[in-house]
Amino acid sequence: MLTEKSCVNLVESCGLKTMQREYKKHGFFSFVPSDSRNRELWCLKHGESGINSVCRVLEVSRKGIKAKGGRKKVVLSGIVADYTAKIPFFSSEEREELVKDKILQIENAYLKRWNGLPTLHIAKNTSVSVIENYIGFPSWTVLMKPKKRTIEEILDCEGAFDVILEGDIVSVSQPRGEGNRKRIVLDDGTGALFLEFEEQKKEQETDISFGMPVRARGNVVAEESKNGLVLKLIAEKVKISRETFMIRKMKNFLSRYT
Repeated sequence: MLTEKSCVNLVESCGLKTMQREYKKHGFFSFVPSDSRNRELWCLKHGESGINSVCRVLEVSRKGIKAKGGRKKVVLSGIVADYTAKIPFFSSEEREELVKDKILQIENAYLKRWNGLPTLHIAKNTSVSVIENYIGFPSWTVLMKPKKRTIEEILDCEGAFDVILEGDIVSVSQPRGEGNRKRIVLDDGTGALFLEFEEQKKEQETDISFGMPVRARGNVVAEESKNGLVLKLIAEKVKISRETFMIRKMKNFLSRYT
């Protein structure tokens, strides 16, 4: 039985931050031994190497390609996740461990952008091993759900995969030379980035106007420009809170005459 003194010693030995991370992961305190060398997936950046991580395979696909000299080889791509984030991966080698729903210990991978997204690269010298019976690791169903993030976090991490952002539209413009395309800026109070729609959702741009509160799901991609990195949320789903928008409009109108 834990006494008050032993609880204090436990907190001091584990560290308050560790306890907070464990609570965030499980929804309850779970003192599971962890390897301090392992990295969480939520903020890996372009150019980082020597990455160790424990993650679950959510999706995987195999593709045959022709390598140098006409040699045929198989490459793999898909999505892995831990309790902090989902991230695309690419393996330049066939790996029997990369199977959907398996929990893996990955060692010595590196991070590189692919199509603007941070992507975990599993190279020839990367070690991949299956972890059996990992009690407490989030399930495939749980990890498939998108994470809600702040724009400030995403700007610091230079992109994100399958996230939810909530904020207000603070700018809508039509730059010259871009036809009917709108340039939309989303702000959540912690930062701002551009909002665009997936190709099949482009018609939804006409519904967007200044001041609208929105909830959007999609990928935040990074593009190089002469002024540095530009981040864009490419939204697959956007929900407009029209009721909140109309209440704001009404309050602004009434405040002018009362």
